[in-house]
Amino acid sequence: MKVNQHFGTLYFLLVIGQVILCNYAQLGPYIILSMLPAMIFCIPTAVSTISCMFIAFASGLAVDWLSEGIIGLNAAAALPAAFLRRGMIRIFLGEDLITRGDRFSFKKNGVGKISVALILSTAVFLTVYILLDGAGTRPVWFNMTRLGVSLALNFLLGLIVTGILTPDDRK
Repeated sequence: MKVNQHFGTLYFLLVIGQVILCNYAQLGPYIILSMLPAMIFCIPTAVSTISCMFIAFASGLAVDWLSEGIIGLNAAAALPAAFLRRGMIRIFLGEDLITRGDRFSFKKNGVGKISVALILSTAVFLTVYILLDGAGTRPVWFNMTRLGVSLALNFLLGLIVTGILTPDDRK
């Protein structure tokens, strides 16, 4: 299956998967599982930042609306990740991807570079999510522990999502 032709379908199916994950995978108070930061990071570079922010907001709002979470929490956390996406791609994967509107992949850019950018994207998402979720009512140690544990698990989940949404380059 070519990812370029079916990106929208795969993205939609992953949003449905995120709703299912939010509804049925409650692993405890310290763990937030979210595919949204990796999904937003994998949106093609030809898509402008404003369009990416609209897609991220709509995805987050759909996940919030269809799961038992607070309405607007995922949507609010997805916006900074979408806003910083081009900058992270530019810094970690190179300016040429942005100028050519090319797609990144594990084969072209390497697992290391994509992993660093994915960790940063996930950290931005989770930081906003945890700050808005706690709203100053939880101690700092709890929020930092929650961020660390969730970041580790979401990074692994994000690698799988990135592998699904990025092109294979084997022709």
